[in-house]
Amino acid sequence: MRIFYDTEFIDDGRTIDLISIGMVAEDGRELYAVSGEFNVQKLKANPWLVENVWSSLPTRRHEGTRCADCRPSGPGHLDLNHPDVRSRAQIARLVADFILTTPDPQLWAYYSAYDHVALAQLWGPMINLPAGIPMQSDDIVTAAKLAGLTPRNMPKQADGHHNALADARHNRVMAEYIDSVTSR
Repeated sequence: MRIFYDTEFIDDGRTIDLISIGMVAEDGRELYAVSGEFNVQKLKANPWLVENVWSSLPTRRHEGTRCADCRPSGPGHLDLNHPDVRSRAQIARLVADFILTTPDPQLWAYYSAYDHVALAQLWGPMINLPAGIPMQSDDIVTAAKLAGLTPRNMPKQADGHHNALADARHNRVMAEYIDSVTSR
């Protein structure tokens, strides 16, 4: 059974720091988690991440404080008390349970290489992947190319760009579209 997923992460050219992960299984189950341990200052130093990812995370502003980031136009703080915000260890357990309760799991992502590294690093080096977790992710972009599709004729995502769960849901839509084209 296919599991469509997406990750948001900070990539500084040396490390991939997980921000969030969203997963959608073909049987309808979904998982969304935000790391409470990513380097928030590195995210806030990256204008693209602030504009595209930060706005989809559970954040809060602290009215009446002196915090420079807490002004109404500032990015605020990650809400560490939000139920979606978890430790990396908790996310690793949730993701492992999600994958391992899926019969014959296949991982699928859009431009999957970095997503797979972000996922695998939940357990440390690749050698630490729990038994049953796939050691690779299939790529929706490659599947589309093999089906003769280009980005112009693939389904477009209406909203939720760079929210890991919304992106995972859209990955499923794209994969199902590829299926419909290749089954003709």
